[in-house]
Amino acid sequence: MDNSTYVALSKLSALERQLDVTSNNIANASSSGFKAERVLFESYLEKSNAAVDGEGTHYVLDRGSYVDDTPGVVVQTGNPLDLALTGQGWFAYEMPDGRTGYGRDGQLVLNAQGQVTTANGAQILDLGGAALNIPPQFANALAISDDGVISSPDGGVMGQVGIFELPDRQTLSRAGGGMFVPQAEDAGLVPDDTGSTVIQGAVESSNVQPVTEVTRLIQIQQAYQHSLNLMASDDELKKEMLSRIGRNS
Repeated sequence: MDNSTYVALSKLSALERQLDVTSNNIANASSSGFKAERVLFESYLEKSNAAVDGEGTHYVLDRGSYVDDTPGVVVQTGNPLDLALTGQGWFAYEMPDGRTGYGRDGQLVLNAQGQVTTANGAQILDLGGAALNIPPQFANALAISDDGVISSPDGGVMGQVGIFELPDRQTLSRAGGGMFVPQAEDAGLVPDDTGSTVIQGAVESSNVQPVTEVTRLIQIQQAYQHSLNLMASDDELKKEMLSRIGRNS
């Protein structure tokens, strides 16, 4: 394969990665607290075969991805267990498999054991990092302040919802439903100190813009097809060249 084929392959590989990320964003457009992911690409100039300084072959490199921190729209639900976050803080959860996860999903339910969980069964953690429990009889009568303190109707404190800093993004992996899980098992919880607050009776919607993502998906598909056409055209040129060489030999 010559350089043009390698260039097309590098672009196809990058487009496949972008397609996966965009498809995941679209799939989570209705997931509470979901943050869209973006892919970072750059051009790599290979000058080893350049005859003149400044010339060479440009390849596409996948440099990783980042999370779009743009806040989602806060939607009032009236459910006293629903929580939305403002600011840069994150909720922490005990995942069904025992791992600790981070997310902004505050659409919560209270089960018969008094465990406060997401719809996927992740149990939200208190400020001390323990699983939060509330007596079931207070499910519809509790009050939650903007710093996460949970109070019973008579004013008794029943706990405090934890608000934490998100660890270094490079140490996290996606776990579905907008959750991030640290790759290191000993990653500790660090309380948020940026002034994030809790809004009771509301949830933060996904920050994915479906129309924008679908438009991006179409552009990716068009670029992918263009790269395939480039490879096919290059292959046809090689066949024609070999055919002419064969006729003239």
